[in-house]
Amino acid sequence: MAVQKQKTAAHHVHAKKRSGRHHNHGKHYLKVYWPYVPITLIIALGLFIGNWSPTVKNGVLAYATEMNVVSLLDATNTERASAGQDNLTLNNQLSSAAQSKANDMAARNYWSHTTPDGDEPWVFIQNAGYEYQKAGENLAYGFNSSQDVIVGWMNSDSHRLNMLDEGYTEVGFGFANARDYNNAGPETVVVAIYGTPAGMGVAPSTGSQGFNSLTPNAVEPQTKGVARVHTLTGSSLPWLTFAIGLTCGAVIIAVLFRHGVAVKRLVKEGEWYIAHHPWQDMALVTIVMIGYVLLQTDGVIR
Repeated sequence: MAVQKQKTAAHHVHAKKRSGRHHNHGKHYLKVYWPYVPITLIIALGLFIGNWSPTVKNGVLAYATEMNVVSLLDATNTERASAGQDNLTLNNQLSSAAQSKANDMAARNYWSHTTPDGDEPWVFIQNAGYEYQKAGENLAYGFNSSQDVIVGWMNSDSHRLNMLDEGYTEVGFGFANARDYNNAGPETVVVAIYGTPAGMGVAPSTGSQGFNSLTPNAVEPQTKGVARVHTLTGSSLPWLTFAIGLTCGAVIIAVLFRHGVAVKRLVKEGEWYIAHHPWQDMALVTIVMIGYVLLQTDGVIR
């Protein structure tokens, strides 16, 4: 009798093929999640632009390359002409004083009208040999061009009064580059000194005396940041930043209200809505990020 035994094939666990929907990156998966890619890129781009600042490349510091005395003077006189005031004349002694002040600020890393030694601004004017009957000083740093500096000063009452004061007849400008100014990295410090020579009749000021005028025991003005939207538009409208902030806030509230009723609803219905209406959410996110960029500080004045 012949006995036969058929060997049963062994089943090895490791030989089994595993499959699951969570590994299946098919068309449905991509259709649901692809809108998140451009939205994420928009947010990343907005954060990058909003926080971007010049850096050191190949050993060369990225200072403000469009800063020069002629453009500062032209931009100043353009604003004065618009206000019905006479043009200022560039004075070499005032320019020497302004340049000395800018060099001192950059070298000793201070952000004030008064030096660390307690010297007031008029010390630089006197050292330059300029005898004045009336003088004023404006300071700025962080701006990329001469025009941006003037726009920044026009966005401050005291700085604007200095620029447009009919009592001034002359001006001097100076600027200096600092490797790490005020812990803000490489920056260009700008100084403007306005003056009227001694012996000349001084016309009455068009407004109240600004904090930036050089009067003994003057109160040190507060630092003021200038929003990027003002330098981009060349405007000094105080309500502009408020309007942008209000718009962005309304958009954020709308997005949260639509998608944030509950976490579960956000996950389930939010994915479905974005998958079917991607451009609406991308547009809303874009508005918020544009507002974020425009509201960033472009420079500082004092």
